[in-house]
Amino acid sequence: MAIPVLAVIDNDAWALQTITQWLKAQPQQCTLAWATTSCAQAVHGCLYGKPDVDVLLVDMALGAMSGPNLCKTIRMHSPRPAVLGMTAFDPELFRDDLAVAGAQGIMDKQSIIPGLMPWLAPLAEGGSIQPETFHDAHAAHRILCASPQTPAAKDIRDNELSPREREVLALYAQGKTTDEVAGVMAVARNTIYTFVDRASGKLGVRNRAEAIEKARWYGLL
Repeated sequence: MAIPVLAVIDNDAWALQTITQWLKAQPQQCTLAWATTSCAQAVHGCLYGKPDVDVLLVDMALGAMSGPNLCKTIRMHSPRPAVLGMTAFDPELFRDDLAVAGAQGIMDKQSIIPGLMPWLAPLAEGGSIQPETFHDAHAAHRILCASPQTPAAKDIRDNELSPREREVLALYAQGKTTDEVAGVMAVARNTIYTFVDRASGKLGVRNRAEAIEKARWYGLL
């Protein structure tokens, strides 16, 4: 099998340098095509650049565009490269949105260096490293291509609550406290607050109570 070709996008220049230096030190395991902080350069490099990239490592917080949105932009056009999300935060915060966007998995940044290499071969073939949540790259491309692309439909999809966001609101709607919700979902309190903030933003409301009310109105709970 050919040595996998990787690329990296991260808006944190220090983190980008750390990851790229490590990848360059693994010449028998992988080849680094390019690394960038620019979303536009990443999209162009994946779709039109040479050499062809097998695996793209994508940070979740990119500034101009979210990691899931960058992934979706690439995946709607092509089943290549495989996309692996990475984050300094709890991967659960991004897992659902990234899966819908067509990625093949997500890892926390502390696990990338010790844990990436065993997954390079399946990723380079377009495989998913977490098949219980993420489709392989070719299946993800087919699913996105088959989805309605009208502006109204796109707005609905982009603003739809993730399963975890709906679960948080549903548990609060049952009268549970934040500690109880965190216990049921097995995540930290701060993660619960993040889910609520994201759900409120998608629903266009200001707080948790309004989010629950609007989610009920739209039949999401």
